Amino acid sequence: MRRSAISFANGSSSAVAIGFPLSVLISFLSASTGKSSGLILGFFEQLPFAVYVCDRDGLVLRYNRRAAELWGRSPKLGDPNERYCGSYRMFRPDGSLLPHHQCPMADVLRTGVSVRQQEVHIERPDGSRGIALVDIEPIKDSGGNVVGAVNCFQDITERKLSEAQIVNLAREAEHRTKNILSNVLATVRLSKSDTSEDLKKLIEGRIDALAKVHTLFVESRWAGAELHRLATQELLAYSSGEKDARVRIEGPAVMLEPSTAQTVAISLHELATNAAKYGSLSTASGRVEILWFLAPDGRLSLRWIESGGPAAAPPRHRGFGTRILENMIGQLKGEVRFDWRDQGLACVIALPLA
Repeated sequence: MRRSAISFANGSSSAVAIGFPLSVLISFLSASTGKSSGLILGFFEQLPFAVYVCDRDGLVLRYNRRAAELWGRSPKLGDPNERYCGSYRMFRPDGSLLPHHQCPMADVLRTGVSVRQQEVHIERPDGSRGIALVDIEPIKDSGGNVVGAVNCFQDITERKLSEAQIVNLAREAEHRTKNILSNVLATVRLSKSDTSEDLKKLIEGRIDALAKVHTLFVESRWAGAELHRLATQELLAYSSGEKDARVRIEGPAVMLEPSTAQTVAISLHELATNAAKYGSLSTASGRVEILWFLAPDGRLSLRWIESGGPAAAPPRHRGFGTRILENMIGQLKGEVRFDWRDQGLACVIALPLA
């Protein structure tokens, strides 16, 4: 929309984002009598913006269909109960009620000072709301006395919603970034190994698990990650996709919100890493089952069951994998249990979904 410099009879000038000289509009309105009235009215309706005119007492003398659409109503012209504006109700940007006698039109009629680019929130009779950006210019007689005013305003509701969404997305991105960094720092801080090369591989594997689940977040626009896709992604290296595949993944469709999804991704990564080193995935005949269901109390019950590998024995000390599972799951008010069986490790994770 073009911004045009506008000059007025009082010598002031401004730029209004309506693409039409407001001074010309005022002249046309002042001349809308006699034979020219029909022509002026037709011109008034063709204007590409909402507009209405008040006399010096605030009575609404004329408005076009765009104004009526934004108001959600068609007030009666010259009605003393419809002074200053045809809207049902108005509010300031801070949410406080804006009485009609305090609205921008009333200020202009009282002071004779123009209003530029002022935001007003409008409520319609059906309860819906819109946001208008108003430009109001006083109409003065040859003696400089205010005899009325014209208000040209735009519906900027969609623009304001877009701006709010951008702010919310920026805040969400900041929150996610801090969350990612805290997880990465915890991963590095708690990782231990006998050699620097092994330590490097440990850290890379854990950060890669976080990166993979964040890819799923991006695909879902940060709604979370679908559990079956998450599990398949984490165990892809051990699954051939054949009927006798080493990995069986089964359970109902469950969308995990981001914090829960990160916990599950790291948990599956740690369990798979341990199984590849010491458990069922360390042998060609070993198998892993990842099964889950929704418990009656609304919690997710996730089971990791190994078989066909070496007998499982409790570790002599709690390593990073065990600690991170217990810490991350505990932060979500969940529970984790390990069963070191002769057939292989079985792990049960219970997590609230709400």
